[in-house]
This record gives sequence, C-alpha cells and structure tokens, in this order.
Amino acid sequence: MSKNTEVFEHLVQTERQRGFSRDFLASWDQCEFWNTVEVGGLRQNPRTFVVEEEDVLAYNKALGESHPLFIDPEYARSHAPHGTIIVHPVFITTIAFWFAQPGDGGSWIRTPGARNPFQYIEIFDPIRVGDRLTQKQETSDRFWRRDKAYITTHSVLTDQNDRKKVEFWGTLILPPTADDVRPFATA
Repeated sequence: MSKNTEVFEHLVQTERQRGFSRDFLASWDQCEFWNTVEVGGLRQNPRTFVVEEEDVLAYNKALGESHPLFIDPEYARSHAPHGTIIVHPVFITTIAFWFAQPGDGGSWIRTPGARNPFQYIEIFDPIRVGDRLTQKQETSDRFWRRDKAYITTHSVLTDQNDRKKVEFWGTLILPPTADDVRPFATA
C-alpha cells in the first residue's frame, strides 16, 4: 500500500473494496492514454457488478449520510419503498471506476493527473441493492480545448432485466501521452 492510499484505508469496509486496487499509480501504465484511445464503438463490458448492501452502506456512511433510509438496513427494510437501504445517486461513480480496470477499454478514467471538468448523469430507474448491472461503454469524443486534452466516455448501465438504469457521459482533462502521465505517476 502506498502513501497515496493509506489515508483512505479506514474507509475500506467490504470485501469488494479490499479487492479493488485504489492505488491508481500502481497500474497507470496499463491504462489507455488520450493519444491512443479509440473513439466510438459502444462495447459490452464482460463484468457484472452486483449491488451488495454492505457496499452501499459503506459508501453512504463514507459520504456522511445520516438519514436512516441510507445507513440503517433494519429501518430501511420496513420504511424504504423497496425494502432495502437507498443507494445514493452518486454511487454510480464507484461503479464506473469498478468497471474501468487497468488494461480494459475506458481505463483512461484512472489516469494520474486527470481532472474532472464535467459529467452528465441521467438516472432512468434508481439503482437498488440486489441489482446485477452490466455496462456498455464507448469513448465518444476526444478533443483539445484551451490547450488541454479532453476525453469523454459514454456509458449505459442495465440491470438483470435488461432495463436501462443509468446513462452517463463523463469528461476528463488528461495528460495526452504516457510520457506526460509519467511525472504525475512517479512524483
């Protein structure tokens, strides 16, 4: 574990969190780079993300949620509309990073030195505990603006019933080449 991840170690509560590499510097060279990423071609990610109560609970608590529908499973079982704790809408960012594994398409979102100027998230059906989510993703744009390299990803998440849950576009400003990323990754 590097100094970059140890400050967050107290937030790691679940098996999925323990199995997820939070040290983006360790695998930076396996990610796609702005100058080499292929634009277009919506493709199916081979993984499935199962929304577990413990992951949602850990996320909600880490955000500082205090309402019992978000942090008290027993209360939520008898008071929530679907009988489970509520999945915070921003939990989608956790899922996006989970799908973006080093060596896979879309892994550029893990690039050291990246900045997030904007994103657009459209929720069609709230994500719920127990959902089995799959992802289709494409790099939809790559462009220069104000002497900076921007890249946009477009993702669609569907559940076990092939129902569209979320569609989102995320844009990052990235160092354009592996040589430009290296100083951020090795500082």
